[in-house]
Amino acid sequence: MASTYQLFERAERIEAVAARIYGALAEAFRGDPDARALFARLQTEEEQHASRVRLFGAHYRHDPKLAVEADRRILDACLADATRALAEIEAGAWGGDLDAVRTRLVALEDRLAAAHAEIIARSANPAIRAFFEALAGQDEAHARLLAAARGRR
Repeated sequence: MASTYQLFERAERIEAVAARIYGALAEAFRGDPDARALFARLQTEEEQHASRVRLFGAHYRHDPKLAVEADRRILDACLADATRALAEIEAGAWGGDLDAVRTRLVALEDRLAAAHAEIIARSANPAIRAFFEALAGQDEAHARLLAAARGRR
């Protein structure tokens, strides 16, 4: 099981890696103004998510009423997925097919939302539940935005 500190630390790292993913893609697709703008927007949103996690965690990290019964492996798997995706993108392994990249990003955002949902399901604390429900909703919104952009040029 993860401590409250571990939960917030990993959640923040995942959001930071997601921001780096979108930043790398904004650079990779710099020749496509629409794709670049989309990825830059998502990079900024992920940076904001990381900041919110850090602030929320700092505020509640040592509150004994916020103990979380979350399996650390859930967030570790998400962090590994995101880190692997970043390394692949930076190595050029995702290629230049924008629709294929968006499809992979939707799958990644879906995995992140599922991890947040798992934390929600395991947390009885209303503050943590509400916080991770908001993060899951933001992940789902990113997936919808990416899915809607597929095929449009």
